[in-house]
Amino acid sequence: MSASVVYVANNGSQEVSVIATATNTVVATVPVDGAPIRLAVTPDGKRAFIAIRTPVNTGTVSVLDAAANTLVATETVTDFFIAGVAITPDGKQAYVANSGNANAVTVLDTATNKVLAEIPQRESIDLAFAPDGKHAYVTDFDGVSVIDTAAQKVQTTIPIAKASAATVGRGVAITPDGKHAYLTNGGANKVSVIDTATNTVSATVVVGSDPVGVTVGPDGKRAYVTNHSSNDVSVIDTATNTVVATVVVGASPIAVAPTADGKYVYVTNEDSGTVSVIDTATNTVAATVPVGRRPFGIAIGPITR
Repeated sequence: MSASVVYVANNGSQEVSVIATATNTVVATVPVDGAPIRLAVTPDGKRAFIAIRTPVNTGTVSVLDAAANTLVATETVTDFFIAGVAITPDGKQAYVANSGNANAVTVLDTATNKVLAEIPQRESIDLAFAPDGKHAYVTDFDGVSVIDTAAQKVQTTIPIAKASAATVGRGVAITPDGKHAYLTNGGANKVSVIDTATNTVSATVVVGSDPVGVTVGPDGKRAYVTNHSSNDVSVIDTATNTVVATVVVGASPIAVAPTADGKYVYVTNEDSGTVSVIDTATNTVAATVPVGRRPFGIAIGPITR
């Protein structure tokens, strides 16, 4: 495995766990001011941007210096509930999904950590960028908004009906070739596959119970979906859009991220307080790492020290 670091947002214990993939052990714990929800790492691995709900019900983004494992900046964003955060492929901007009042996507300059823009949305839950950075795909309870990142405005919306029980199950991931987006539909126990050329749903995949998080491996051959209520991960063959394996993990898995070489995916288990490490060659759990309480978001970056 290439040397890398895993960052875990522990919502219940209000801290970020730092895991070394070489040993699958926690090497640092960084306290934050509030309940961290999601986080993202810059392409150079030097900083992590952490979306946090504060004790006074405001939203902030804290910036973690990866070399020192310390917080170096905190910026207030629009709403009291912020969820997804993603970094543009060039590393210059961070997009933060906000819901509650304004429902905007906040754009931060990663060099200054200051707000550059607010892009109005219906709501915004999670988001992901096309590999070329020209579009951001933002999920909400009615589907997906596609943002033109140059113009910083919504170009189109893709309606995808939610099931009556759907709440937070709206994760999104883009294939490395940029041709498809995978969207979880929590209450429907399905994943919608969006053709990004036509911005239409081209396939629907039945997965486990209450799917939340999704990622696509770096070779684009497999998508991994966390099923919060069935305590497992569905592995989807992206060529056929069929489930080819189901991996039992800890209790209430939420987020999932692959290593750069694609040999492992890391999964947060909310109610177990652990991270499961899945060997993608065998689709088995290779290790389980204890972290803080109620781990939510996860991100992986290269070692910078």
